[in-house]
Amino acid sequence: MDKPAISPSETATATAPSATASAPVHGRWTARFALLLGLVTLTAVAYLGYRFVYLQPLTVQAQQTQASLEQLELRMLAELDASMLQTQQSVADLAAELEADNRAVQQALEQAVAQSLADAKTNKPTTPRQWRLAEAAFLLRMGNYWLQFEGDVSTALSALQRADDVLLAVQAGGNQDEYDLLPVRSALAQEVLALQAVQPLDVQGIYLRLQALAENVPAVRQGLSLQAQTEAADAGQSASFVDAMAQELGKFVRLTDLAELTSDDASADDQVDAGPAAILAARRAVIAALERAQIAVLRHHDEAYQASLADAQQAARQLAAPADPQLTLFLQQLAQMMEQPLNTEMPKISGSLRALSQTMDTL
Repeated sequence: MDKPAISPSETATATAPSATASAPVHGRWTARFALLLGLVTLTAVAYLGYRFVYLQPLTVQAQQTQASLEQLELRMLAELDASMLQTQQSVADLAAELEADNRAVQQALEQAVAQSLADAKTNKPTTPRQWRLAEAAFLLRMGNYWLQFEGDVSTALSALQRADDVLLAVQAGGNQDEYDLLPVRSALAQEVLALQAVQPLDVQGIYLRLQALAENVPAVRQGLSLQAQTEAADAGQSASFVDAMAQELGKFVRLTDLAELTSDDASADDQVDAGPAAILAARRAVIAALERAQIAVLRHHDEAYQASLADAQQAARQLAAPADPQLTLFLQQLAQMMEQPLNTEMPKISGSLRALSQTMDTL
């Protein structure tokens, strides 16, 4: 069976839809390729901008900073070198000044020593007599020192007696009519007698006597008697047997009360109303005052010594009634200790030294 013939118009109508369907596909690929190309171009532009616009100024800035640091380092090194040179110059100048000062001081000392040696050579004793007189003068100076500064009378007396022996030997070795040392020996004899008349102060003995008094503070205990306090009764009332027993019992109760005990050997005015605590405090005050007196003895402080013994007497009077024999004896011993002076007036023993110096100046 024969197929029907297809006309050209029908063929064009059949191919038209396929051409219309392939046209959008080619358009989409073209758009995608253009978008990709744009992204690549944008990325390249961004990279080039980052490279040339952002990184290039940082590099330049880093180079400039490095250059600034190098310049600053060079400047600091230069300043340090200048400071070191200035310090070295200052140290050198100071060393030169110190050396000049040392030389000046050394020259002054050398001049002083030379002057002292010259004076010593000029004033030195040249004869045996002058040597012996210088020895006597030295002994007199030592005697004055030991008396005035140390208070040692015996050592000062020994020094003066030794000086007198030296002067006697000088006179014995000279002419028989030599009387130039007579004023010296006359003053020396007066000073020796004055030192022999000084009563030495027995510091150790006074200290030990005060110690003995502190160890023997009287522990006074008053003689106590039992005194009954009877109640007043009417003169015209007769007491019954029960009342009498009650009165006797009341007496017994009152007799056993220690608060009613009184002294039977002292009057009411002489009694000391002090408890055990007050007596203990008085004993401690006496001992403390005696210890202060001991310190005053060691320091030769007469005012403190007298004041401490006065405090000891005042505190001791609180131990018992004034008529108590132990307290009376203790107060008498304290009064005797107060009569002991601590400061002895020392004589002047410088007259013989002045006379000897005048004699030596005339030689």
